Order: sequence, then structure tokens, then C-alpha cells
Amino acid sequence: MRPVKPIIVSIKNSRILSFLAKNALYVVLRLLFMTYRLQVQYPKSTTDSLKDFHGVFYFWHQHILSGMFFFFRQKAQGACVVSPSNDGKIAGYFCQRLGFRVLYGSSHKASIQLIRQALAELETNGRLCLVGDGSRGPAFKLQRGITYLAEKTQQPLCFVECKPTRTLTLKKSWDQFKIPLPFSKIEVIVHEPVFVNPMVGPDNVRKSSLTERI
Repeated sequence: MRPVKPIIVSIKNSRILSFLAKNALYVVLRLLFMTYRLQVQYPKSTTDSLKDFHGVFYFWHQHILSGMFFFFRQKAQGACVVSPSNDGKIAGYFCQRLGFRVLYGSSHKASIQLIRQALAELETNGRLCLVGDGSRGPAFKLQRGITYLAEKTQQPLCFVECKPTRTLTLKKSWDQFKIPLPFSKIEVIVHEPVFVNPMVGPDNVRKSSLTERI
């Protein structure tokens, strides 16, 4: 049997095969989304509508699919930051097809160009969506680039906690990536927005009380 990795490399190196593979995967993704059920818990101090929220939203890399589904179902896609790597460009293609405006950049180190794009997005639309622990991890550790963006734009951070009930876990991935199984219920908790104090680090933001201004 031919090894899988060389086949994947061949697909990535071929424009035609890459295009066909991306579209096939997108169709599978949309079919999965059609089967998911969503249950959302918003902060008590807000109305039950994501469109009323402004700020920098983040969820963990482990739950990218659940997070994308949440924003897509709520029709509040807005802009999202995606890694400029080859895999990130595939994810960016999916995001664009789902209605997100994609900004390519790294949450590990926010570039001047990304800061400018993020500022423009937040000023115009009020929302920006990122993967909290980035594309490389460590898992569940909020990247400094994200807190820097929130600080520079003077926008609150808002953690979107995703809890799919039934998943396929990719145990060899760095973050135990989870794919919600068909007909799963995806529970989402939108936490209270918090403002970033430049004197505290990302760990303190993530662990602090989400009902207080940091």
C-alpha cells in the first residue's frame, strides 16, 4: 500500500488536485454542519445575540470546527486570523467559503501589517476571531499576539468555550484535535468580555475572573 504522506504531498503540489481536494473537504464540512445541533449560553449581562458583541474572540485550536460552526450558525462570521502556512491557507479557504473575511498572520507574533488590518476590521465591524493557542501551541495557552491585539485596539477579549458532546479525537496531534461526529450537540459558552491590562500576561488573562476588568 502506498504511504499516505507522499499522496498528501502530491496533492498539495498539484494545483488541480489541491483545488479538487479542498472543495471535496468543504462539501464534507458543510454536510457535517447540517447535522450538528447548537446550544449557546451567553453572559447574563448581555442579550442572547452574538451580533451585540464587539471585541476579540478566541477559542482553542482543539475546537476549531466547533468554533467555526458556532460563528457560522450565528451568522456573525466577521474577520478571522489564519496562519499563513500551507495548512493555514487550506483553513483560510474553508473560512472564506463559510463567509469569514480572512486575515493571514500569526498569533505568536502580530506583525505591523496584521495590526493595521485588525484595527481596520475592529473599527469597521467590531469583531475579530482568532485561535487562542495558535497553530503550534502549547495547547490551551493564550498567545501573546492575541492579548497584544486586544490591548492595542482597546477591545475586550471574549473566550468562546466549545464543548462538543461526541467527537473523534486525533490523539497524535499536538492538541488532541477534536472533530465533532455527525448529529453531535455542540455546547458553547460565551464568557464575559474582559479588557487587557498591559501589566498582566496572557496566563493571567485566561485564568482571571471573566466578570472583572483586568
